[in-house]
Amino acid sequence: MSYDLHVHSVYSDGNATIGEIADRAEVVGLETIGIADHFWPCLGSQRGGMGIIKARRRDIMNAKQQHSGMQVLDAAEVDILPDGSLAKIAGGLAQFDLIIGSFHWSADSTIWVSALLRALKKPQFQILGHWDAYLTSFNERDGRLAAETLARSGVAIELSVRYPPNHLRFLEMAREYGCTFTVGSDSHSVKDIGRLKHLHDLTRDMRLLLADVDDILQEQ
Repeated sequence: MSYDLHVHSVYSDGNATIGEIADRAEVVGLETIGIADHFWPCLGSQRGGMGIIKARRRDIMNAKQQHSGMQVLDAAEVDILPDGSLAKIAGGLAQFDLIIGSFHWSADSTIWVSALLRALKKPQFQILGHWDAYLTSFNERDGRLAAETLARSGVAIELSVRYPPNHLRFLEMAREYGCTFTVGSDSHSVKDIGRLKHLHDLTRDMRLLLADVDDILQEQ
């Protein structure tokens, strides 16, 4: 299945409307598009509260009606905090089809894995977004512990266009433990939606298992 599960709209820090995103996704041949905005107090959020979330959801419903052959997911990207909790947003996380949990603060891999392991005790997210985008250093022991725990939890690892992975050894370890992977543009403009060829090449060359969307959604 062709998908891009990580796209931002004008409802957070993107510059495209949801209608424009869905139109572009159809043009480039995507079967599933994930509209994954930030909401207050997450980094990148412009606004928060149930009013904005409901308005956005109405736009998503309209996009679904206009693109009946494509799956349009009401997703959210939520910050993983240093204590391993997820940022609390209005209405809670269960209202969304898909949650991407992401780090948006700098840390070495020892601090990173400590927070990640806490977050994975009872994971409230299906995808770990741009996992090493904010890492200041990487220790293989920390990476192995993270990979093992991610595999056991069923949380998929995102391969990101905006933040290409720097530590390929971690991907090898994650593969060995049986982790699954997703691809996402982390697009903030329509021109970047679906530009995923190099990530698909990476999954092929490294023999990484790309997750099926239905399987990801069942992890919720």
